[in-house]
Amino acid sequence: MRMKLRIATVFSGIGAYEQSLNKDQIDYEIVFACDNGEREIKESREEILQYCKDNHLDDYEINEYVKSLYAKTKKPNYMKKAYFANYNIDENKWHEDIRFIDGNKYKNKVDIFVGGSPCQSFSAIGKRVGLEDARGTLFYDYARLVKEIQPKVFIYENVPGMLNHNKGNTWNVIKDIFESLHYKISYKVLNAKDYGIPQDRKRLFVVGFKDNNISFSFPQSEPLKLSMFDFLEESVDTKHYLGKKGFEFTTSVKYKNRARVNREIIQTQKANQQFNWNGDFVFEPLNFNKHNDTILSRAYVGTYNGVKGVIRQLTHRECMRLMGFSDSFKIVTPNMWAYRQAGNSIVVNVLQAINKEINKSLSKKIRIATVFSGIGSVEFALRRLKINHEIIFACDNGEREINYDIEQEKENVLSLKTIDDKRKYVDQLYNNHTNKKNYVEKSYLANYPALKKNRYFQDVILLDGRDFKASVDLFVGGSPCQSFSSIGFQGGLEDARGTLFYEYARLVKEIQPKVFIYENVRNLLNHDKGKTWNVIKNIFDNLGYKYKYAVLNASDYGIPQTRRRLFVVGFRKDLNIDVEKDFEFPPKKKTINFVMKDFSINNCHEGGMSFDDSGEITLDGIKGKVDDKYTLSPLLYKYVMKTGTKTWSQKVKINLDIARTILKTMGNRHRAGVDNYLSFDGTGNLGSVRMLTEREAHRLMGFTDDYKLVVSRAQAYKQAGNSIVVDVMMAIIQSIIKCNVF
Repeated sequence: MRMKLRIATVFSGIGAYEQSLNKDQIDYEIVFACDNGEREIKESREEILQYCKDNHLDDYEINEYVKSLYAKTKKPNYMKKAYFANYNIDENKWHEDIRFIDGNKYKNKVDIFVGGSPCQSFSAIGKRVGLEDARGTLFYDYARLVKEIQPKVFIYENVPGMLNHNKGNTWNVIKDIFESLHYKISYKVLNAKDYGIPQDRKRLFVVGFKDNNISFSFPQSEPLKLSMFDFLEESVDTKHYLGKKGFEFTTSVKYKNRARVNREIIQTQKANQQFNWNGDFVFEPLNFNKHNDTILSRAYVGTYNGVKGVIRQLTHRECMRLMGFSDSFKIVTPNMWAYRQAGNSIVVNVLQAINKEINKSLSKKIRIATVFSGIGSVEFALRRLKINHEIIFACDNGEREINYDIEQEKENVLSLKTIDDKRKYVDQLYNNHTNKKNYVEKSYLANYPALKKNRYFQDVILLDGRDFKASVDLFVGGSPCQSFSSIGFQGGLEDARGTLFYEYARLVKEIQPKVFIYENVRNLLNHDKGKTWNVIKNIFDNLGYKYKYAVLNASDYGIPQTRRRLFVVGFRKDLNIDVEKDFEFPPKKKTINFVMKDFSINNCHEGGMSFDDSGEITLDGIKGKVDDKYTLSPLLYKYVMKTGTKTWSQKVKINLDIARTILKTMGNRHRAGVDNYLSFDGTGNLGSVRMLTEREAHRLMGFTDDYKLVVSRAQAYKQAGNSIVVDVMMAIIQSIIKCNVF
């Protein structure tokens, strides 16, 4: 069942945002709305807050007290009257004054928060780049509520002049404050005439996402198909027709900037629309069937562009239509207020267009595919980042080696018509040649059920990438480091034939993903005296991608493990990404919050390592107990604590802050100068030293405890040691997302 969209608005006016949802038939719940109806009270913010503090008022009482102060003005809140007539809202969800809303009571209860604020200068010009820079302004309260409520998305609207207001200082403060709230913002000036409404109305829109990994683009403009005349009413009340003075004023060249007649695209509607002959007017050629005696008794018949006729105001309904409000919107306020409410509102069609892009961003899936998939570090990175994604396919043979005629079997596979037929053929090929199970596949499918089994492939050599052309956004994999017989003089893909890198590069060429990530050991750069890397670079050059590479260490990205790996990130050339300027490998974290011992079960019990809303690792701090089987026996202790000899001599260290590289063979219990051991009594004596558990090994690869261990101890160690560190992959993905390619 689809959940209701939870919205909240301030400076709510007549509910332009609510109207946009009504028009698109989106089910929503109003968490709260707020507007003081252009009324002012004499009491200052400080006086009111002090009174509330002195009298120990709770939230409800504060709201009621503020309402009573506005009631004393004896002025009705016409905004509230219009709002309540048109939208389903309870009285206790309405606030009179944004300054006295406690956003903390709505924390995490709002999906989209919408509003604008008067454009005011700030006394502090952003030197502190904090929320206090805006204190005393109504923008301060809008930003404060964003901070307190923590909506998934906010939409902020204002006049385009805000960008240059106060020599640009106002906008600099606003932008810095939004970013200091840890929201990813996009901003743009949009014109109503680009979104189906014939009104030249430019407004600045800022859209902020709490999830910094979401990619958002403002809606594209569309050709205008309607004119003002398409929004006019058939029958118009006599009161809207102008007399002689009004006719002469609106047709005068001298006042053309205040009054315009019969323009297909109207000027920006204002709060004082239609008063003192401001705004757009309609000239109607004299028609005695339409202009009866009642109208002609009021209207002046004059000549405009050589034609006799009368001039009238736009009606309240027409003004509402030209702001995108449907005719079901009830106009329940006096004439002057109806015009003011239209002129002060936001164009509904623009909000509809923005909403569509927000929905796309929130529901957009990154389509990923992996080879040499292992236990899914990419998939787990996306899970921790809470990025919506779809796994197109995964491929790993689980280190099962079979002998077959490669060229013949490739020909056999390619002769088959469907993806399923090809997969079944290769599955049977493996079943015929080995009794070994694919334990990597077992772990993968247990943890990523979104991938259907019929999209898990056994052999990268027999995988036909053409079946997935243009259906993958991000393609990730590594390959064993092998020498090439041809040393890159030709620079083509054939230079790598016979190697597993050839298969990876072939799949990039066939699939044409938007982005690829290639991972390998850092020694690939120097392998075979650098010849291997030269061939790889030349091949990537000829696949139609711009790429960048770097060696990254897990300990620089929050994981207490020294693990250096080479990463290559490539962008398809048609995406027009300048990799030198647009893409940067993720910066190192300034501090590392954990040491190896923190990840131990002794410090954090099984199930106690998780991640927060931002994907960062959290530990519950509840101590657990490790089975005695992990403690070294006297014989193993004697071997493990040896320093080794000659070139194998390494100093024995246990309880390292930064773990040594997790090896796939760590279950074999290497010496302490090669592997990782813990001793919690601090002595390192016999009986106190133990090896890492399988869970701890996975933790040190960035897999939190919701990752299911479903294989034997030996296989679990092997799978952890063969994987990519999740936190490094998270950081790379975040850097790619900043390029807005998905």
